[in-house]
Amino acid sequence: MSTAAIVLCGGRSTRMGRDKAWLPWAGVPMVSHVVATLAKAVDEIVVVSSAELALPPLDARIVRDREPALGPLSGLREGLAVIRSELAFVTATDAPYLTPAFVAAMLDRETAAATCVDGHVQTLAAVYPRSALTVVEAMIGRRQLRPLALLEQLDYTQVDARDLPDIRSVQGFNTPAEYLDAVRRTTPEPMAQLEFFGRARVQMGQREFQVPIGTLREVLSHMLPRVDILDGDAIGKQFLVSLDGVDFVRNPEIPIGEGERVVILDSSVGG
Repeated sequence: MSTAAIVLCGGRSTRMGRDKAWLPWAGVPMVSHVVATLAKAVDEIVVVSSAELALPPLDARIVRDREPALGPLSGLREGLAVIRSELAFVTATDAPYLTPAFVAAMLDRETAAATCVDGHVQTLAAVYPRSALTVVEAMIGRRQLRPLALLEQLDYTQVDARDLPDIRSVQGFNTPAEYLDAVRRTTPEPMAQLEFFGRARVQMGQREFQVPIGTLREVLSHMLPRVDILDGDAIGKQFLVSLDGVDFVRNPEIPIGEGERVVILDSSVGG
């Protein structure tokens, strides 16, 4: 039987403050890491994303979620609608510890299946049949949006966590602290790069600095007292801060991961 995987990355990541799909992990964006892991266990991969979220190049089919505000059930609908396989392993994009062995063991049940960890059914590390699409559509029409309710309607098999390899596969992270702690546990002395342009570069005396990872506030604090980029709880108005020179950010509480490049432009007069 051919198998599929559906990666849901259309969430708003409100607690993280930035898109989880782009968080660095093992030297690549998180979504790239998850797709590479799944490619070792399934025949086809679909990544479901909101229209607003740009993604890195992926060896997967990318589809857009028509109604991302409805949550994971809407993303599951989009994925089930395009897969060719009868079964799909479904995961969120923040699955740093996911292993091919765990995915294969779940798919071996050949039916809707999920495991329970610490009293919580893992609905986003679970197996759903393609035939569930009609049930999903009906539930969305009724605005019944809980994935667990879907599994219950499918009379799913609850797999004992003790019978699964690599149960840590179900773990993700929702906050900057959880993400940063995870990186620090897996990488010795993880570092990020600060790069300065404009007047701040003159004040710093050089363009690039290596600093320990942390929240953006913590990363920028390593430049004190020479340059204070923060104005209270926000980035100072004269500064433009971007990640890898692409996405501009203003929230000092977002996490900065290993190898990430933070570009700071001081646009004040005299730069």
